[in-house]
Amino acid sequence: MNITNILENSLKFKDRTAYKFHDKSLSFGQVYDYSYAVATKICKESEENKPIIIISNKNIFVPSVYLGIALANCYYVPLSTEMPNTKLQQIIDFVQSEVIICDDESIDNVKSLQFSGKILSINDCISQKKDEEEVNRRKENIVDSNPLYVIFTSGSTGVPKGVVTSHYSVADYVQTFADTFDIGQDEIFGNQAPLDYIAGIRDIYIPLIKGCCSVFLQKNLFSTPKLLFETLNNEKITTICWVSPALALCCQFDVFKEVKLKYVKKVFFTGSVLDYKYLNMWKDELPNALFVNHYGPTEITASCSYYIVDNSKKYDKNLPIGKAFKNRKIIVLTKDNKLAKIGEVGQICVIGNCLALGYFKNESKTSECFIQNPLNDLYREMLYKTGDLGYLGEDGNLYFTGRIDNQIKHMGHRVELGDIENLAVTCENVKECCCVYDSKKSVIILFYSGVATAGEISKFLRKSLPSFMIPRKLINLESLPKLYNGKIDSLSLKRQAGIEA
Repeated sequence: MNITNILENSLKFKDRTAYKFHDKSLSFGQVYDYSYAVATKICKESEENKPIIIISNKNIFVPSVYLGIALANCYYVPLSTEMPNTKLQQIIDFVQSEVIICDDESIDNVKSLQFSGKILSINDCISQKKDEEEVNRRKENIVDSNPLYVIFTSGSTGVPKGVVTSHYSVADYVQTFADTFDIGQDEIFGNQAPLDYIAGIRDIYIPLIKGCCSVFLQKNLFSTPKLLFETLNNEKITTICWVSPALALCCQFDVFKEVKLKYVKKVFFTGSVLDYKYLNMWKDELPNALFVNHYGPTEITASCSYYIVDNSKKYDKNLPIGKAFKNRKIIVLTKDNKLAKIGEVGQICVIGNCLALGYFKNESKTSECFIQNPLNDLYREMLYKTGDLGYLGEDGNLYFTGRIDNQIKHMGHRVELGDIENLAVTCENVKECCCVYDSKKSVIILFYSGVATAGEISKFLRKSLPSFMIPRKLINLESLPKLYNGKIDSLSLKRQAGIEA
C-alpha cells in the first residue's frame, strides 16, 4: 500500500469534510482535485524521484501539496517557517532540490535565501490545470518502498539528520493506529502539531482512510488555553493527538476551572514524558475518556508502542511506554548486544514495518543506527537503535528511563540527567526543567521555570536522590528556550551556563 492508494480510497467520502482551518474547509473530493493539480505542476517542474522542499505555515492546502508531490512520484521535505534562516539555508544547500513550494507569508523570506531553483507558491500549485494522464503515468511508477518524505530532526548546531520514510511505512502506521483505537468516520481530530512535524502525519493521513475530519488548530491558541478549550468545544473536537507539553500547559494555566470540555473522548500524547500530576488532572476533567501514552522517534514513523491509561487509579509515578503496535517488535539490548533481562536497563531497539529507510545522504549514520538484529543470524531483519534507555517490566510493559547521550560520569557515578529532570518537574510550583552538565567543573546545573525556590527544589530532590545527583546550581528562568519543534533547547542552556559545546 502507498499514499496514493489512500488518496484514491478517500473518494468514498468525497462530499464529507476532510480538513478545516480558520473559516475554510475542504471536502475529500476537493483534496483529491487539488492534489492532482499540485502533481501536474510538479510534473512540469521536476523529474521523478526528486526531493521537493516545502516551507509553509499551517495551511489547509498543505496536505494536498504533500499528496500531489507523492502522486508525481517525488518526495517532500517539509521545513518549519520557525527555523532560523541559517538553518534553512544549510538544509536547502544539503538537499539540493530544484523546487521550493511555500505559502504567501513565507515567499519573500525564501526569495532572500540562496537558491537557484524554482520557487512556487502554494496558490500556483493548487490553481494548475490538471493533467491526469501525465500524473497517472508517473503514479504507475510508484513502488511502496519509495520515499514519501524526508523529515529533519531537531538540532541546535550543524545540519540535522534527515529521516527518509517510505510510502509503505506511513500507510501501515496510520492504518494500524486507526484500527487499534477504533477511529470512526464521525471523529473530529484537533490538530496541535505543525504539519511539517512527524506527529502531524496522523492528523493528515488518518482522515483519508476513515473519512473523519481534522481541524488544524492555530499555534497561538496554545498560549491562551481558555480560548483553546473554547475552540475545542466550538469545533466539537472528539480526539486529540498532542505532544505532552501541550497537555501540561493547559494544567499550568489551570484552564479546567474556566472551561469544561464537552466532546473530547480520546486523548493521545507523545513526544516526552507527561508528568503524572498533569495526567491526573486531565483524568479528573475527563473521567470517561481514553488516555493513551505513545512512544516513538521519527525514525520509526511517529510511534511504535502505546500504553492505555487505567482511569480507575491515581498515578504516583510516570507512565510506562507500553507495548508494541501490531507488526512491530521492541527489544531491549545490553551494551554487548545481548537481550536484557526483565528489569535490566538497556537500549530500546525497534523492528518492523515502521522503520525508516535511513538518513538522507548519510550512509555512515544509517549503518550505525539501522543494523541487522544481532539476535537473528537466520535471515535479514533490520533493527533501529533508538538511543533511548529503558527496561521491560514484570507487567510486560516497556519503561523509558532516559537517553544514552544524556548520561554523564559524575563523581565516579553514572548519572542519567533525565532522572533528575523527571523528579524535579514533579516538585510543586515547577513548570518545566532541564539539566546540563559542566564536565570541566563537575557541576550539574538545573534550569527551571516556575515560582519554586532553589532551596525548595533541592530539599525536594534530597528526599529521593543521592547527594551526588543533587544539582549544585539551580537557575530560574521565566521560560526555557525552545527549538522550533517545541522541545527544550539544551544547547542554548549550555551556552547560558558558559559550557563549551
